[in-house]
Amino acid sequence: MKIVTSLAALSLLFAVPHARAETDPVPAPDANNPGAALYAQQCAQCHDHPVDRIPARAFLAIVKTPEQVVTALTSGVMQPMAAGLSADQIKSLAVFVTGKEPGATHDPDPEANRCTTKAVLKPGPKDWSSWGHDFGNTRFQAEPGIKAADVPKLKVKWVFAYPGNVADGQPTVAGDMLFVANRAGRVFALDAKTGCTHWSFTAEGGVHAGIGVGPLPGGKHAAYVVSENGWLHALDAETGAVIWTARVEDHPATRLTGSPTLYNDRLYVPLSSLEEVSLFNPNYACCTFRGGIAAVDAATGKILWKSHNIEQEPRQIGVSASGTKLFGPAGVAIFSAVTVDPKRKLVYAGTGNSYTQSSIDVANAIIAFDMDTGKRKWVTQALPEDDICPKAQKPEECSHVGPDFDFAAPPVLRKMPNGKDILVAISKADEAFGYDPDQNGKLVWRTKLGKGSRTAGVWGMATDKTLMYVGSADVRPQPGVTVGGLTALDFVTGKTVWHVPAPPAVCAWGDAPSALALANGAVNCSPTQPGALAVIPGVVFSGSIDGHMRAFSTRDGAKLWDFDTGGSFKAVNAPTATGGSLSNGVEAIANGVLYVNSGAAGVHQPGNALIAFTVDGK
Repeated sequence: MKIVTSLAALSLLFAVPHARAETDPVPAPDANNPGAALYAQQCAQCHDHPVDRIPARAFLAIVKTPEQVVTALTSGVMQPMAAGLSADQIKSLAVFVTGKEPGATHDPDPEANRCTTKAVLKPGPKDWSSWGHDFGNTRFQAEPGIKAADVPKLKVKWVFAYPGNVADGQPTVAGDMLFVANRAGRVFALDAKTGCTHWSFTAEGGVHAGIGVGPLPGGKHAAYVVSENGWLHALDAETGAVIWTARVEDHPATRLTGSPTLYNDRLYVPLSSLEEVSLFNPNYACCTFRGGIAAVDAATGKILWKSHNIEQEPRQIGVSASGTKLFGPAGVAIFSAVTVDPKRKLVYAGTGNSYTQSSIDVANAIIAFDMDTGKRKWVTQALPEDDICPKAQKPEECSHVGPDFDFAAPPVLRKMPNGKDILVAISKADEAFGYDPDQNGKLVWRTKLGKGSRTAGVWGMATDKTLMYVGSADVRPQPGVTVGGLTALDFVTGKTVWHVPAPPAVCAWGDAPSALALANGAVNCSPTQPGALAVIPGVVFSGSIDGHMRAFSTRDGAKLWDFDTGGSFKAVNAPTATGGSLSNGVEAIANGVLYVNSGAAGVHQPGNALIAFTVDGK
């Protein structure tokens, strides 16, 4: 077995309850541990010589618990790589890699701070009950309960401490209930006003995606939870009881990151994986995963259709020098929530790159699917031949290797002043695009905002009635390249209305290079802004890797408010919660409260804080 994984994979899969993990020294595992020889034989070739997305052992030692490593090897995406190992071998390997014994960490008790009143869900029009707040994924809250003039007076009302040490998912608000989850696989239904816990649920794997909430036949409401390893749950929103469970993707390298979207009693679930990480193993038969969308009956969990971005089945396309079969085409994952277009009966998705040298026109593209049948209606590709060269192939055998400029954020559907619709999108190339949905996705405009890089993924833009707001990010910036910043564009023309550079990074944990950052070629304290944005009338909110949540004027980008979430806070369910970097889903705004997840790990600063802000903390 060669244990090969990615920095992104491990950082997204697990969470560690260790408040200052990023700056602590790497523990020195006992060389006499029986896992040492196993590591040397099976793992050292990759993890002692990390390249690209393979993490160094330092990363695992700092950020992971032995329990989480065991989970990865027994039921997570690394299960195929651990085939043949006994339970004792897996345990000893986990202890050696992390330098910790099982049970050495202490999470907040899920039963702590239980609500004394029964949950009653009464959804309202001002909720934030899905990833993008609405079917178009605008992330625009027209009636937030917070006036622009009051934003400078936002203060902490309460803080919730997650189990584990990664807080980066999308909070979901429905009525007086708040639904959250994290990479430790724990799902919570909280009182939106006080933070007390109504119920909790443990998923089979980590939960990266935001939770969708919607009605069921008969008057009940369900909370829909996607776990990274391919499972979808419908839970009674008031009690947490399981209504049904379905497996929407069973590829061994599955890692689902996109939130489910509920429309007309159907859930649309995006499909993604980590198979490209296995490309670094010369003995892996690369590659067979095909990204796509699963449409699921919201009442029963029955899969109504499943459409792959790559329509043809993978076929053998070659043999490596060691005799390993090579397959393709493959890849083209969908990492984020789909966008629903009721008028045209379509769902839209942005796709990732190709995993093989079999170039395909659906990679790095916007795709439209028929919402009733899953039939692909049109494709508009932004970057052709964005392919990966597997380690099993010699570099000279790879005729084209792309920069990995995925669409990590959902496209956004908006109505223009002339009454027509436009579909806008952003990619890791630091480019923005406008498409005409009435002309099969014809490109209307294309605007280059910055240099772009494979590590410059932005999880979501926000749009109001006239402008689109885009953050900029690069976790491994090249020397001399300015990173971060916020740009407002006219979404009709793609022209820049204003741009403000990122404020200088100020990190509560300091800016000295940490072992984790050094091990992965990253910057420990960065001003970049990869997190999804949110906008209310007059104000756009943007979180950054340095832990700051900021508010900017939509008129000219002037900074209105700045709060450092990177410190420690008294929590309602634990003595303390510790914040960190802001990325991925970050925030939701509903009924007078701004909810912020602080502690996105990866190469960033981990943390476990969910912070609720209100005007004057009232």
